[in-house]
Amino acid sequence: MKTMMKLALALLLTSPWCAFAQKEPENLIKNGDFEKFTGENPDFWDTSNIPGTLTVVSPTKQSHSGAKAVKCEVKEFGGSIVAGYTCQKNIPTGGRELRISGSFFVRSVEKDQAVVILCFQNSSGSTVGTVEEYLEDTKSKFLDLSKVIKPPAAAASVHVRMTLLPSKGNEKAHVGSFMVCDDLKLTHLASKETPLVQ
Repeated sequence: MKTMMKLALALLLTSPWCAFAQKEPENLIKNGDFEKFTGENPDFWDTSNIPGTLTVVSPTKQSHSGAKAVKCEVKEFGGSIVAGYTCQKNIPTGGRELRISGSFFVRSVEKDQAVVILCFQNSSGSTVGTVEEYLEDTKSKFLDLSKVIKPPAAAASVHVRMTLLPSKGNEKAHVGSFMVCDDLKLTHLASKETPLVQ
């Protein structure tokens, strides 16, 4: 009886109707899990940090997964308010629809908002379109973002930016507001699953 059950299970697992391609789409963003930093700066990302003087972007152990995430925060510096900003530039789009996804923890003062901006560039480097996704206070927990993006027809690459902005009616963001981002992915939309065996 046990032999027959093992045989039935083996047949079930190798049947053509249950064998599907399950390849994970490639993440177009480098270091999107924010596990790699050089000093305070996440590798492959530009920031608004002033080395040795001002840190508004830094690694944090307050992560959604893994050991680290990136934190952008608002600080006062020399009488000015500076919001943490990080950007990865010139990510090839391949002319296909994309999905942006990630996990975000936002602490807002006076309704400041975190924002993820996709800025599409044509082959000569001119902006041909932008997509903005605003994130409000997440009430002390990580929330997942997932959005399908159709790039403009002329788009050859995209810049992905993250920062904090004041709410409407306010000129400046507020000290104490911050955003933590982890597991950020930009992927081509996966094609429908197709059987490996016909």
